[in-house]
Amino acid sequence: MAELGPTPQLSPLSQSVTRDGKTVQIDIYENGEGGWLLEVIDDHGSSTVWDDSFTSDRDALEEALRTIDDAGIDSLIGAPSGGREATGLDQALSEDELNELDDFLADESIEETSMDVSTLEGFLTAIAIGPRTVMPSEWLPWVWDIQNGEAEAEFESAEQANRIMSLIMRQYNAVVQTFMDDPASFEPVFWFGDQWGAAEWCEGFLLGFQFSDEAWSLLAVGQPAWFTPFLRLGTDDGIEITKKSGDAEKWMNEIELSLVKLHAFWKDRRASQPGGLVGDDFRLGGHKDVAQSVRGGPKIGRNDPCPCGSGKKSKKCCGANDAPATLH
Repeated sequence: MAELGPTPQLSPLSQSVTRDGKTVQIDIYENGEGGWLLEVIDDHGSSTVWDDSFTSDRDALEEALRTIDDAGIDSLIGAPSGGREATGLDQALSEDELNELDDFLADESIEETSMDVSTLEGFLTAIAIGPRTVMPSEWLPWVWDIQNGEAEAEFESAEQANRIMSLIMRQYNAVVQTFMDDPASFEPVFWFGDQWGAAEWCEGFLLGFQFSDEAWSLLAVGQPAWFTPFLRLGTDDGIEITKKSGDAEKWMNEIELSLVKLHAFWKDRRASQPGGLVGDDFRLGGHKDVAQSVRGGPKIGRNDPCPCGSGKKSKKCCGANDAPATLH
């Protein structure tokens, strides 16, 4: 892949704007080719992304402010619950689009550090249903570098940068929208493709705890059963126990049930404390660390031969959803 530039950087002009008692966050990113990408995020975590890039971050800011002044801030705010039809910006990705995104994340320039689509969805799900709104500028670096949040993606063109960023944000928005409309209808991507594993999904979900680590840890003390599926499928110790027990499918089936409970809990807490990190008034007991770094040893490349010895590529073999083969 040709080197173009680093991961989009956030402009210092990014800011929150309040009108009529409502607030949105304006985020402006460098696209790697001298242009700028514009995104506006509301208090529900939904975002609006402009398709075209801007020649300067000032132009992008002026466009966002002009939209707010001309169309009203409500034009950039989604509904807090069901009733809004999905648009192009929150439509779930098609299978072809998921594969397109996965192929980019598997490029040799970032393959050793990046998430795959399953890890990404788990990661975004924890952020979407968690105790506070996490801005893309906080979580995006971890998409490229699951270990340290430091590696940078390289794009062949501004068009490719816009496309990949659009796919990632659509994936995030689709998760947010599903949990706003009908949490029980959410189905993780590992049920839809053999190349996307439940272990990777749970690894990403646990990684998403880092943005509100103490709040998640305190909840795990009070409701440990809610976290068991993710720990059994997404941590090294849990995977070993699951392999010996042969009960991976049981825990895969428990994931959606736990997500509904976790979403309801944090939704209630966020409603009582809008816009901020959950405080300690809900303390459920002593502090307990929830595992986040879950993969010991070097990461298996998705284009490398699967370690199970099948001769197939890893993403087409032990990334499968027919447990326990999902567990590397």
